[in-house]
Amino acid sequence: MYLIVFRKSTSMVFFYIENWKLIVKITSGGIMKIDLIDKDNRPREKIINKGAFYLTDDELLAIMLGSGTKEESILDLSARLIKEYGLKGMFNMNYNDLIKIPGIKEAKASKLLATFEIARRAMKEKDNNIILDKAIDVYNYIKSEYILLTEEVLTIIYVTTKLKVIGRDKFTTKNSSKVNVPYRDIVINAINKNAYGIFMVHNHPGGNIKPSPADIKVLNELKDILKPLEIHLFDSIIIAGDSYYSIAEATTDINPLNQLKLNIK
Repeated sequence: MYLIVFRKSTSMVFFYIENWKLIVKITSGGIMKIDLIDKDNRPREKIINKGAFYLTDDELLAIMLGSGTKEESILDLSARLIKEYGLKGMFNMNYNDLIKIPGIKEAKASKLLATFEIARRAMKEKDNNIILDKAIDVYNYIKSEYILLTEEVLTIIYVTTKLKVIGRDKFTTKNSSKVNVPYRDIVINAINKNAYGIFMVHNHPGGNIKPSPADIKVLNELKDILKPLEIHLFDSIIIAGDSYYSIAEATTDINPLNQLKLNIK
């Protein structure tokens, strides 16, 4: 089946060939109705017959949302959301952000939030197989969660003696320039997880990749708190845009992680 669409004023004209016959259908109000699409090429039938891999972002989002509005069909709504915000943009939105979008109300916002949270939890289930040997490993492990963030977010990653990830915590405020570091919570969580060490990761939304005096102060304070407990703070990593800065690698000639690996083998 071949589909050609022309839009004029508030109408859309669909020309498509089915069984070697030319079919013409016209919509009013510019809304692309799902029943105008060949059944085998509708998102739901397509995912059943071919699998999710073969669906476009628009089609996947259409299935998640379920229905359109009076002004837009589900396909038009999904296409607009992908064009204006992208999957990554919506992935990082909270409930209040989502319901501000025309066409998204409580039910659709809840579906999106639930779907995105399932994706996050599925990624976390792989944590036990991840080993963080060096700063670039930490960056690759966590960078997707910092895409498009406009406020500063602190992530604490807990690891075993073999540098395997056993958990992580995220701390944030609506202040775009700093996060109040909850030393007590970090210590309690590290003890409860029986962590051998931690990595600190935070972002600089302003784009400056270098650590501030406050970053160095927090690093040293937390390291001093953890030292009597024999919990190691291996590195503090800063993310800005698509780059990262490792304080440990920048301030020591020998990466402390390499020395650790020598000790634990």
